[in-house]
Amino acid sequence: MVSTLDACPELSAVLAPRSDRPFGYYVDRIFGYVVTVGTPRSDPSLWRRFLDGARASYARHGVDAALEFDRIADGRSTTLFFSALDDAGHPVAGARVQGPYERPDQTHADQEWIPVPAGRAALRELVAARLTDGVVELKTGWVDPAVPRDRRLADMIGFSGPLAGTVLGVRHTLVTAGDHALGLWEHAGAVLVDEVPPTPYPDARYRTRALFWDRATYADRALPDHRRRIAVASEHVRRTALRAPDRARAAAAAHSSAGQRTP
Repeated sequence: MVSTLDACPELSAVLAPRSDRPFGYYVDRIFGYVVTVGTPRSDPSLWRRFLDGARASYARHGVDAALEFDRIADGRSTTLFFSALDDAGHPVAGARVQGPYERPDQTHADQEWIPVPAGRAALRELVAARLTDGVVELKTGWVDPAVPRDRRLADMIGFSGPLAGTVLGVRHTLVTAGDHALGLWEHAGAVLVDEVPPTPYPDARYRTRALFWDRATYADRALPDHRRRIAVASEHVRRTALRAPDRARAAAAAHSSAGQRTP
């Protein structure tokens, strides 16, 4: 098995994480939107609109409490966030990232497994074993329902897992998801953690599971087309790192007017 880290040296950290600057953007040939990578501090206006979209999405699915809006709104718990922008610069999908963590009890997943103590203990052990190589966590994935289904924009959330590891220079990205959404993550190379039993989070309607992306091996598990597209996105983010958010929004408008779908 070829290590992604060995085969692709460009997948080392794009830049050391800092809260006051953007990380770049990419355009995917299927999504057809510019996807920006930034921080709440580097683009507070976009962050507010990201939160508005997330809140509307979570309310639509009846899981408002899981968003924890009041906790995350100030942006301090968010290391970076991904936003797919339409031609007017408005976010139509997104996801955010927490970490890197220093202790296994810092993950949000640790709170999700409170109802299942054995699972919580197992999850802590798995996170602890990965801390040396770096662990971040993907949260708050959402897509505007007005986006055409053929854009497959939900895959952008899955792509954000390995891309977060690339941008931040960490090896492992944790995500939690209900049974109905596991394929979204697995298609992008995440691995289901069988050692951790499901938890009824955010409520008894759901069986939430834990998955990890390993930046060294996810490409061996991802669907071939996903693997290629994530690699293109990673390189595009690397090349556009440090460009201001308004440059990304201008790229979104240019992309839309030109009708192009490749970076």
